[in-house]
Amino acid sequence: MAEFDDLDTQDEEETKEVNKKKILLFLLPGLIAIGIAVGLYHTFGSSFNDSKAVPYGVLEQTEGEKKQSIIFYDLPEITAPIRNMQGGNDIVSIKLGIELSNPEDVKKIEVLLPRIYDIILAHTRELRTEEVNGSEGLYWLKQELLYRLKLAAAPIKIENINIKNFDIQKK
Repeated sequence: MAEFDDLDTQDEEETKEVNKKKILLFLLPGLIAIGIAVGLYHTFGSSFNDSKAVPYGVLEQTEGEKKQSIIFYDLPEITAPIRNMQGGNDIVSIKLGIELSNPEDVKKIEVLLPRIYDIILAHTRELRTEEVNGSEGLYWLKQELLYRLKLAAAPIKIENINIKNFDIQKK
């Protein structure tokens, strides 16, 4: 009888090994296919469905017979050092939106983005923390940046700028 018991345990061990091999044989290609599908989706699918792909919005208004459109173009967030009262530097993060009146100006503004970034960075580096404290300081900063951006984009008419985010991080 001892011989029969050994045979029974050998069959169970062989079926366990076979079952593991079958599971790996069917499971591994499935996992690879899922991984490839997820990778392709993140590579190609998310860029097509990204809502940030268009950095502007259009608002059309009609006044009588006159049709007017306002384009809100969002600039990426800009970070720059700003001087504090102790003589050191803090970090300021600014997110701006530009208002344009002509839809064709969007492409022209995109070409001028390096100049716009340079103007904003050069101006904010010379600021002090106490100059932009409070609503009066932000209003002054907004008017200064608007003036400088209008000069930089001379043939393009920039109607207004909107400060979306202004944050000073203390060092």
